[in-house]
Amino acid sequence: MAMQRGKYRIQTVAEMTGVPAATLRAWERRYGIPSPERTSSSYRLFSDHDIASIRKLKELCDEGMAPAEAARMVQRIEEASNQPVEGDPYARASERIIAAIVDFDPQRLEQAVRGAMFLGSASTVFQRVLAPTMRSVGERWHDGTLSVAQEHMASEALSGAARDMLRLLEPQSSAKPAIVACFADEEHTLPLYGVAFGLLRWGLRPLVLGARTPPSAIRHAVESIRPALVGLSVTVPPPAYRARELIEGYADAAQGCPWIVGGPGSEALRAAVEASGGTVVGTRPPEEIRVAVERLLDPKR
Repeated sequence: MAMQRGKYRIQTVAEMTGVPAATLRAWERRYGIPSPERTSSSYRLFSDHDIASIRKLKELCDEGMAPAEAARMVQRIEEASNQPVEGDPYARASERIIAAIVDFDPQRLEQAVRGAMFLGSASTVFQRVLAPTMRSVGERWHDGTLSVAQEHMASEALSGAARDMLRLLEPQSSAKPAIVACFADEEHTLPLYGVAFGLLRWGLRPLVLGARTPPSAIRHAVESIRPALVGLSVTVPPPAYRARELIEGYADAAQGCPWIVGGPGSEALRAAVEASGGTVVGTRPPEEIRVAVERLLDPKR
């Protein structure tokens, strides 16, 4: 096949991928990725397939995954891709997960979720599979076609997958900590992991505190690790009197640390959050949230 035929020298590949030649040689020696052909003079010749593997490995490493684990994931992706797949693999993964939820089949659900985890980088799998699947589940629960039990099973499985992927990623040693948590009355934790993956890419070390995090817990965490940022998520806004109480509590708990509030319920709280010194990012695309975070961390930008 043309994709497998070697045609690029190592310096050309280094320029195409942004990976130094020395690193390419090290990856080949340690992990077997890439696997270039050799000429009669022992020069390496890399194929388009090799270049795709290198780019995927680099993407995973850039997100903080250890090279050895990233190489294993690339190998799993390539093994899976040897089987014919029609259409968008991310959409197909989401469909398999939803089918298992509809059938209330926890074993098949676990298999479908684990299979999706090997389709690409953690942030890509989250954005293309986990988040849209959970939105679909929420819509189906809202219109009555899924039960509370099915919605809870789905939320636990998808949040567990996101948590496992986050553990595989290694922040830079110099990364400053950031706290990510749900509002005190908020149960939905999956959106936290989308933020956490973004923070990792933006050079921070996220600490996920999870659901129902009161201001007192935020204060303790802030005093303990002195984060660069506090991020709070809210899907369903609390009643006005409760919202005021919590927002004032979070503003006080942040102790001058920049803090943001996101999620579908955050827009309803915008006036109160901004009046207390916080920033509402709502459900903006990740790139827009990155810009907002960078401005908070470096006001001179």
